[in-house]
Amino acid sequence: MKKKNLFKRCLFISALVIVILLVILVMLRYEVEGEQRLPYKLSKILIISTVDGEKVEDGQNLWNISLNQVNDFYIYINPETEEEEQSIKSITFDNFVVSKGELGEAKIYRPTGELENLYNHSEQNYIGDKITYLGDRIDDLKNLQISNKGGVVGFRLALENLGNYVSNEDTEIVYDGSLLNKINITNDNIKTKLAFDISIQTNNNVTYKGNVSLETPSGDLTLEGATNTEITNFDNVIFKRVKTN
Repeated sequence: MKKKNLFKRCLFISALVIVILLVILVMLRYEVEGEQRLPYKLSKILIISTVDGEKVEDGQNLWNISLNQVNDFYIYINPETEEEEQSIKSITFDNFVVSKGELGEAKIYRPTGELENLYNHSEQNYIGDKITYLGDRIDDLKNLQISNKGGVVGFRLALENLGNYVSNEDTEIVYDGSLLNKINITNDNIKTKLAFDISIQTNNNVTYKGNVSLETPSGDLTLEGATNTEITNFDNVIFKRVKTN
């Protein structure tokens, strides 16, 4: 009788250990791989990079331009399947981390205008710690809305006050990367890394969060003037469920 009870106890303990190990393995796999199926996925990021500037009135020179290098990010969020029943409640970007060289002041801006003049570098348009797009009927970058069935959202990373281009000879100015050459700034001088969290919240209040890391500018502005690149491989972006406040 004692041997029988001992055998049952050993069998129970063995089964319990196996269950615990399986749970640990599942948890470890989730930490590495994240969610295997999202209702909405990060499908593409388009980065458009160029140089612009603000004219400084100094009364002595025809041209005195404070140069900025700007990177516009367009993030495409699409449903995993055409039959997806859930909808987007909000898309949030936060926890911005910018790693750059010594030149310029890094600032992130929200869109405020129409597509042909989408960004205004004013203090009220500066993103503090996060930016949130709300799900609605259609995409509207200016009003921070995204179609609740998937669409496009965005923001701008600007390196401001890179230096001033001063001239009394130019009859006109082309605002692009060629201005960097005029003040001896190389493309390496403005290389920047940007990391941020993206949270996709659905209408049933489930939130999926992942971290994205990108490099700018999207090419050599000193040679090309303006560049753009599309990123579609996000194997390194792991989304996990998080608690919704």
